[in-house]
Amino acid sequence: MKFSVSDFIQLSIFLISLSVFAKKPVPFYLRLFPIYFFLLMIVDKIIEYTTDLRIHNNILLNIWGPIEFSFYFFVLGQVITSKLNKRILYTIAAFLIFAFINLFFFQRNDLFNPVNFTVGTVITVIFCIYYFFELFQKTEAQSLTRLPSFWIVSAILFNVVLIFPIFALFSFMDSISKANRKTSMIIFNNIVAIFNIISVLTYMLYSIGFLCRIRTSKSTL
Repeated sequence: MKFSVSDFIQLSIFLISLSVFAKKPVPFYLRLFPIYFFLLMIVDKIIEYTTDLRIHNNILLNIWGPIEFSFYFFVLGQVITSKLNKRILYTIAAFLIFAFINLFFFQRNDLFNPVNFTVGTVITVIFCIYYFFELFQKTEAQSLTRLPSFWIVSAILFNVVLIFPIFALFSFMDSISKANRKTSMIIFNNIVAIFNIISVLTYMLYSIGFLCRIRTSKSTL
């Protein structure tokens, strides 16, 4: 295994996420992000390692997907202030049950699972839109530049909306690779490049969310 661009991007955001502890008190959902990014690095390295050995690894991606979406749901539940946040816990439980039943009993194969990913994406987008609706309905003025939840939710929404069509292609990659291996490799390389660009932009939004709590002291002259 080699240290790729994706590895550098993920290591960078993991280190930046540790900055949430620079100023206390730390909201609980922010404390979870270093753990999330650390687990994400591990999952990606396993996928990279198994890919190098030509071992089918979509099952790991299919298992990690519902867990990742559930993390998004939980974060959104922490920043939504209405009664809906209590129902998000039920949504997490229902989604996990549905996703794993679908994965192990209905779509029992080693291909990418588009159903779970689509359902997770739709639910995430709905919760994100509700957060923004709730945020801009508040009467008191808020400085968005100092509001971590605004940047975090923006990063989640930006990521799932742009990543969805990329992962949707994975459900067709198997048939494409059988028909024309050269064509599939060209598509794969382009997907990796686009994925890295999306990751950089997403992690920039995350970084603003992590760092905006740290106020720089102004010198008085």
